[in-house]
Amino acid sequence: MGEIDYGEIQQVLDDLLGQNVDFQNMAEQGASGNSPISFQNLLKMAEGLFFRELMEQKELWVHILILAIAAAVLLHFADVFQNKGVSRISFCMIYMMLFLLLITSFQGSMEITTNVLDAMKDFMTVLAPAFFLAMTLTSYISSAGIYYEFTLFLISGVRWLTSVFLLPCIEIYILLVLVNHLSGEKRLGHLAELLSMLVGWSLKALLALVCGFHMVQGLISPAADAFRTMSVSRGIEAIPGVGDAGSSATELVLGSAMLIKNGIGAAALMVLILLCMVPLIKLAVIMLVYYVLAAILQPVSDERITECLLGMGNGVKLLFQAAFTVLALFLLTIALTTAVTG
Repeated sequence: MGEIDYGEIQQVLDDLLGQNVDFQNMAEQGASGNSPISFQNLLKMAEGLFFRELMEQKELWVHILILAIAAAVLLHFADVFQNKGVSRISFCMIYMMLFLLLITSFQGSMEITTNVLDAMKDFMTVLAPAFFLAMTLTSYISSAGIYYEFTLFLISGVRWLTSVFLLPCIEIYILLVLVNHLSGEKRLGHLAELLSMLVGWSLKALLALVCGFHMVQGLISPAADAFRTMSVSRGIEAIPGVGDAGSSATELVLGSAMLIKNGIGAAALMVLILLCMVPLIKLAVIMLVYYVLAAILQPVSDERITECLLGMGNGVKLLFQAAFTVLALFLLTIALTTAVTG
């Protein structure tokens, strides 16, 4: 453990999670065979966060309900006005107020997603040197080099894909949904659906690419490293007089390094879950609020209002999928790399 510097990892975690997480202690717990964190406490924390976030969204519920009911009253009682254009203009004014409210709420969801993506990328950037250094100590030198390059490529690729393509597409999707339901004619619906499909396909393709790399690479370089290690061990055993003792010492050193590497991997998995738990719960609650409001208001409000809320729910769902997919990519990378190298 002394050869691996956790200082930069701990500094990043202190900035992201405060001083409540000791990465070195978690890695030591994992290396000793214990769980780095209690899953029971993790579930209790997630449950508390869910209900707390649900209450924090209460103000959004109330504002949307008031605007939706006001729009329904204006449309259902339009006959009261001598000029029906008055009710339509009033509806447009209410819809624009709802538009601003939803855009503001969505900007908050975008900020949550951007922050969690940046947090994962920063953590993976500082984790990679320590993790792959520990892998080289286990004699998996070729695998460490290949997986290290792939991890850096994955981090930079995720950063580029999310900032240049995925998040802007989701923003445009939300704007198209809101503008599309401003009038009775839906002229932008298919374009919005196209953007949604592009985002979904891109996330699935990225996940398939990472899984495919690990499936192929897991059959090549780890086997070559294992064969090289076995050859060295057998060569030491062949030395007269000290062969058995030297082979036992080599196996002891490599086994200790393997435990250290696996402990770092287990700690990294737990830290990634901790980094993403709060943002993902917040996005899930916001998405649930939109879907529930759309279902409740459908019998009484105008179709444009309910479709708008449903589209907002789909937009937040895309943000949730983007953050969750990136989390899954990093979890798979660490877990599969740890598994195939011993």
